[in-house]
Formats: sequence, structure tokens, C-alpha cells
Amino acid sequence: MKKINNIILYSFIILISYLNAQALRPNSLQKELIRQYGVSFYTIADTNSDSIRVLSYLSVPNNVLQFIKNNQNFEAGYEATISIKEKKGSQVGRKNWVNKLITDKYLESISKKIYTIHFAEFKVPVGSYIISTELLDKDSNNSGLRSKELNLSKKNGEIEIYSTFFVDYLAGNWGLNVNEIPLFQNFHSDKIIRPTVFISGKVKPGPYELEVKVLTVKKKELWKKTFQSESNKGYFYQRIIIPEEIAKQGLRKRVDIVLKQEGEKKKSSVILALSREGISGSIGDISQAIQNMRYILEDNEWKKLSKSKNEDQETLFLEYWSSRDPTPKTPDNELMNEYFSRVNYSNANFKSYSKGWKTDMGMVYILFGPPDDLEVYNDPLSRVYSQRWHYYRINKFFDFVDEQGFGDYRLSTPFYRGQSW
Repeated sequence: MKKINNIILYSFIILISYLNAQALRPNSLQKELIRQYGVSFYTIADTNSDSIRVLSYLSVPNNVLQFIKNNQNFEAGYEATISIKEKKGSQVGRKNWVNKLITDKYLESISKKIYTIHFAEFKVPVGSYIISTELLDKDSNNSGLRSKELNLSKKNGEIEIYSTFFVDYLAGNWGLNVNEIPLFQNFHSDKIIRPTVFISGKVKPGPYELEVKVLTVKKKELWKKTFQSESNKGYFYQRIIIPEEIAKQGLRKRVDIVLKQEGEKKKSSVILALSREGISGSIGDISQAIQNMRYILEDNEWKKLSKSKNEDQETLFLEYWSSRDPTPKTPDNELMNEYFSRVNYSNANFKSYSKGWKTDMGMVYILFGPPDDLEVYNDPLSRVYSQRWHYYRINKFFDFVDEQGFGDYRLSTPFYRGQSW
């Protein structure tokens, strides 16, 4: 057990070293960062035609750009583009911006939390589309290109729900009411006021109803209400306020919406997520987060956290991570953020017969991060599928073998496996 704890302690040292290196990385690596800009798009009903309105947003945080010192200021210039084309056809629309940013504060020039939002609206008929965004840093000539598919080919019924999302507020015209904009990030738990979900779609002339339910991550119903309405225009827009006392419960909830009219139903869902100070935004449930920590907790810590009462778990969780915060004077706990980003990556990429974080690949990825090198051997004839992950910084490698060919890769030599899950 002492050897295992030393390995885990060492993996934490690696994590801290990695985070420090990230903070000090030079501009020569900016090419990788340029790809971290944000892209969001939403569909809503058009009030003047049968088309669908596509609201597209590109957010550019300051830290992805290369700011150049000019006298007392720091300046950055970039070009940004949003375009949409048919999946098997021609371009439908395109919008381009040329922008220059100036600040006299160095910390603002490297901030992840200060960003510029660009908005474009396109009107399209039912079909399949590709939305592409490109960002070019004019000082470094580094660029990033991202594309996402928008499949509207099945939105041809007489009743339909388009994108559902929560509404945020920012001065300007963003495709909704003046100063309304879709919420891109989590609600802040101490600032949440009148959380409003926006719903739109197609209906037949006449009465219809919307059923709205709020569920916990464990699918416990917290709130349910039915709203009766009527339309004679073939479309609807509706804003529904979730009670604050419901919204503030827990960290993550699912809001289910059911549109009903003349025996037909259409369903949609949106996540209501809260951010709390000291807790990574990628965490949706404290009790689950504690389960995810099994690889790094010593036996006495595991027993204390996992067996604690629900009302005490958040306090104990914060105490654990606060004592390990590499930068306690900043609002972010980089070590916690990195750990749970690895958990989320594992869940998304290493799914097998169990959740991604529980797989052997997930365990190794969470403890040591992405490998420095990867060897893959696949032979369908002999049914041999294997991977070797190299970690040069700790002079170690891990061999994974999939004996069935179904993606269930397991360590050829067990490394560490908890007994409590």
C-alpha cells in the first residue's frame, strides 16, 4: 500500500508540474491554444417563414491570442469567420470580422475569462448543414478551424421543438430580445436570478401545452409544471422561469420539455448547471466526484469522504482540494480542474462495459494524463488488439489488450484497482 501511495503522490507532483508548465508556456506553443476558442449555435423558429433561424456565436478569449506590447499597451489583431453550408452542397451563408484588441493591463491580455463574442444569424430550410468557424491571429499567423454538423433533416413535422437553452443577459442584439443571449456557461450559484429557459418550435394553429420537469442527476423529480397556450401563427416562442429554490439545489440538473398537441409529442432537454466557488465547473455531483477520486484517496480519506452524510460531503470535498491547491491565492484550483477534466475525458473516450473512468485506460489517463507516445497494434485476423502507452517523464509504459475486439482494453499487468467499487 505504501508503494501505491507513493505512485499516486508522484502522479500528483506530475500534475502540479504540468500545470506550472502550462502557466509558463511560451508563445511558440500558441498554435495549439488558438484552437480553444468557443463555438455555439442554436436553432429557433422563424416568425416570417417556414425556415429555421440558426443563431451562431464565436467567443474569442484573450488568452488564445498573441498580444504585442506597444508603448504602454498590449495589442492583438485577428480575423474571425462563421460560415454555413449544405452537407452535400454549396455555401448558404458567411460572415467575417476583423478586430483589434487593446488593453493596458498584462493580466487582461492573458485572461481566459475576458472574451469577445461574434454573432451571425442564418435562415435555412430543413436539411443537414456544416457550420465552420475560423480564427486567424494576425500577429503570429496561427489559425484554428472548427466544424460542427447541424442535422435538421428530421425537423419536418407539423409540431417540432428546436434548441432549448437558458437565457443570459448582455448588452446588444444577439438574435433574441434586446440584451438577451443564450447562456454559454454554468450559472453562478450565488448570482442565479430568475433562471429562464427559452423554448421555440412549430405548432398547428390552436391550443398546445408544454410540460416542464426538473430532474436531479439521479433522475429524482424536483419540479414539474404544465403550461397551456395557444397559437394561430404556426410557431411559438416561450420563456419559462425555473424557481430559484429548485435551480439552486445541487450542481447539475436536467430540464425535460415535452410539447403536446392533438395527441402528438415532441421532447427536448437542457442541462441546468451551477458553478460554485472552489468547485470545478466540470463537476455535476459531489457524491459522484468523490467516487471519481478513488484512485488518489488513501484508505482513511476514502472512508471519511465516501461514508459521510450528503450535507457534509461538499465541506469535506472542499477541505481536501483546498489543502492541495497549487495556487491558493487565485480563484481556480488548477489541480482539481485538471483531475476532473481527465475524468470527463475518460468517460467520453474510454467507455466499455463500465463507465470510462472505471476502465483501465481511464485509470491510467486520470493518474498520469495523456501518454507521451502511443503504439497501436491491430490484427483482425488473429483478433489481437493492443496499445502501449509510453510515459517518458516517469520512465514507465502501460500495455493494454482488447481480447474480444470490442474496445474493452485492459492492462496486461494489473497496476492498481480499488476494492470499494
